[in-house]
Amino acid sequence: MKRMTFFFSIIYALLAILNVFSHFAGISIWHIVTKPLLMPSLILILWIETGLKSVFVKMILWALIFSWAGDITLMKSEYFIFGLIFFLLAHIFYSIGILMIKGSKGILQFQPLFALPIAVYLILLLSLLNNFLDKLKIPVFMYGIVICTVWMLTMNLFWKTDKKIASLFFFASFQFVLSDSLLAVNHFVYPHYILSALIMATYCSAQYLFILGSISYNKILI
Repeated sequence: MKRMTFFFSIIYALLAILNVFSHFAGISIWHIVTKPLLMPSLILILWIETGLKSVFVKMILWALIFSWAGDITLMKSEYFIFGLIFFLLAHIFYSIGILMIKGSKGILQFQPLFALPIAVYLILLLSLLNNFLDKLKIPVFMYGIVICTVWMLTMNLFWKTDKKIASLFFFASFQFVLSDSLLAVNHFVYPHYILSALIMATYCSAQYLFILGSISYNKILI
């Protein structure tokens, strides 16, 4: 890890900690200041480590850009649908990047039933949310399908590529699904400040793991 990468990783960690703590302490200004700075910090890390040269890294970059747009949009609850669209685009670019990872057949190509728990989780989550969504039912259902598809794609990286890289992407997508699930429950079912804190904690961890996985894979491409 380069010195500047370590520096911006510390900056990112501090921003994430302050953001999460702001939900417990009720200090809204910390949330307002820190949230828009999270993704730019990760973009700097990605740029320092990769130079943003490969097509694979550019897909990850676009995922971060749309995530940044989603972060800013979701700071206003009335713009929820726009935030949903931005994060949907982010996940699409993440999925394109994941599909670009080359290697032998992945674990799901040998045994598709390993994806069954993810499918069951998606069904249970959408069943829970179903009666609370009203006009947003179709976009939320579509978003749920997309994020769980990304989760399945990262699961398929096992046996396909390096175990460390596969693990980074898998746990990143798992935490992203967890974060978005909590976000949906917090927004539609049961708003609570603890859920808001957990949303940001899992989200920040997920994005950082995605970047670590992307940097690790990019080194193989060089």
